[in-house]
Amino acid sequence: MQLVRLPNVFTVLADVGAAFLLVAGGPTPPVRFALVLAAGVALYWAGMILNDVFDLEKDKAERKMRPIASGAISVKRARSAGWAFLILGVLLASASGYVPADGQATTWLPAAIAVALAGLIVAYDGPLKPTPIAPAAMGGCRVLSFLLGASPVLALAEGMPLLPRHVLAIALGFGVYVMGITTVARDEAIGGHLVNLRTGFVVMLLGGVMLAMGPGFAPPETRVSWTVPSVGQFGMLIALILFPIFLRGLRAQINPEPAVIGNLIRISILTIIPLSAAFAFLGAGPVWAVIVFALVAPAMLLATRLRVT
Repeated sequence: MQLVRLPNVFTVLADVGAAFLLVAGGPTPPVRFALVLAAGVALYWAGMILNDVFDLEKDKAERKMRPIASGAISVKRARSAGWAFLILGVLLASASGYVPADGQATTWLPAAIAVALAGLIVAYDGPLKPTPIAPAAMGGCRVLSFLLGASPVLALAEGMPLLPRHVLAIALGFGVYVMGITTVARDEAIGGHLVNLRTGFVVMLLGGVMLAMGPGFAPPETRVSWTVPSVGQFGMLIALILFPIFLRGLRAQINPEPAVIGNLIRISILTIIPLSAAFAFLGAGPVWAVIVFALVAPAMLLATRLRVT
């Protein structure tokens, strides 16, 4: 549970599910919905496990309580599980595009996005993590995660865009938001680097603005079917969700202690769930918004016992 950062998996269920619900207007076709959710989880768990596999020597020196570094899980078993989940995620995603579904053509898009996501996961966990572009790589993983959720129900008809502008804009918003969180989290254990802390906070807010504006890129015929036709009203909803993050971020700027920064990171990660619920509400209505939002409960409960970073 600690190795895969179990509380965080609910953020993946939320954003992958919300992307599907936004595009499809509901959880149909249900088999594709279930497959792409499972693919998102498998790829996320692969990333978490391989992260600790690649960081083993550093964790032995700095974080000896981690599951692999402490010897609770052998590195051989963890490596095998990580690569197995990576392969499983790509296979499940591929199946989500080809399983027969009424009214939906087969599509190679989920497979292509899953392969790209798997490659970026390995690149981040391995060579990119020590570099300055690591936060952008982590943000890119979240962009691809959202696009993966939408991909099984995106039409690939001639003359249609491969990725609708509003879907891409929302995915980029999530990516920038997560890039900001990752920047804040650099050197968290020693109180954070002030430049990273301030830059990351600004980037998180920029991601929030992008999320608020993303639906405005949808064509009018798409917006007609949405629960909130006014982009301005939806923007206010996103602002209300992010307001507590804004307050916690200000507190961290004033008092950059490890505990304060860690709390900001934890809440910022878990806030991906209500943000996703807002997009589920937009596309599929209040019932599915509540279902997605309800993922907050197990995520917060588990986060009291397990580290999320």
